[in-house]
Amino acid sequence: MKYSLKSVLAKCALTPSLLCFGVAAYAQGTAQIDVELMGGVDFRDTVFATCLDQPECKVGDVTIIAQRRQSQDFPWVNARLYWDPIDGIGIQDGAQNDEIDIDERVLVRFEKNMNIERIWLSDLFVSEDQRYGSSQTDLISGEPENAEVAGVSFLNGGAELQSITVSGEDRLPWAQFNQEIDTRFREDGDLRRRIVVNDDLVTLVIPGADLTLQTPTGAVDAAKQSLFDGLETVELDLTELLAEFNGAELFEVGTKNFELINAMVNDPDNLAEMLRKAQEKRTSISMSNGEVGFGVELEMPIDEVAFFSPFDASNDFSVAGIIFKK
Repeated sequence: MKYSLKSVLAKCALTPSLLCFGVAAYAQGTAQIDVELMGGVDFRDTVFATCLDQPECKVGDVTIIAQRRQSQDFPWVNARLYWDPIDGIGIQDGAQNDEIDIDERVLVRFEKNMNIERIWLSDLFVSEDQRYGSSQTDLISGEPENAEVAGVSFLNGGAELQSITVSGEDRLPWAQFNQEIDTRFREDGDLRRRIVVNDDLVTLVIPGADLTLQTPTGAVDAAKQSLFDGLETVELDLTELLAEFNGAELFEVGTKNFELINAMVNDPDNLAEMLRKAQEKRTSISMSNGEVGFGVELEMPIDEVAFFSPFDASNDFSVAGIIFKK
């Protein structure tokens, strides 16, 4: 059944609700994410600017912690938070310098038990495969193959009560939403992890973890070679293929977006203007920022939420805000 905007607003006058406030705000030119987060914890608010470049920060009754690990078998260690007034909270370094990547997580802790109603994420898209050649990398059961996926865990006293995944809904635009707010933002300005090929030596650089992994293409692992015993094999010469990359600059070191925000962190008026422009652009242009809002069905109170990128998926996203039950 379909309703006109006029009839919905008439019903809202009789039975006000969060959804109705969202509809009314839409009619007045305000995006649903901005309306809903007015009544919650909006991580895009300039009060969270103090979190930028910190391993941990506390704003009011909320503590935010950045962590990373080398692999699923390694312990979590401190990382550094990223923040901006368009997307919210992410983590520096990793594959990208401003979002939560597969080896990172953001912990949000509350001073007392809370019941969560909704959560908003940003930078979560579908159709990235076409742009970045990541086909067949999204293998999470129940989630679309061509979508970025965020993981969210709810905890109390350190015990996990529930863990869910949330996928992107909007197609990745060919231009960057942030550049509509400030042209100094760079689409490739936050890429950090990179592969460097020099002749027959391949180097993987991971700045946040202070790792540099190198392997010569001609080296053969004897243990792995034994896996092919008795099988017909073909030896391929990769020299010509790798030579195509020699001397090629894929991306500059990706800290430009961080540097832009870091230069403004002590200028609240400038940050507030960027926040205002982002709110205006959400309804005045047809370009998605990958913002996804979802309801939380867990009835039990919690004191911590963990945001992470699941393995076996093309993932990186930011945390925009949390809305508590009244």
